[in-house]
Amino acid sequence: MPLSASGKSGGRLGVLWMALALVVAAFLGAALGLVWQGSDLFGEGKAAEAEAPTVPTSS
Repeated sequence: MPLSASGKSGGRLGVLWMALALVVAAFLGAALGLVWQGSDLFGEGKAAEAEAPTVPTSS
């Protein structure tokens, strides 16, 4: 099954658009991942900080 119409020489342009879309999606995914990780959406940050044991320093 051909992926493009026969006799049409614009097949490479589709590959470039798909590669560009992949790069844009990767950067958007990374940016959203950083925002998600930095946000306190579920309130896990405060509970984790409160439960962390403190280690006394020797003087």
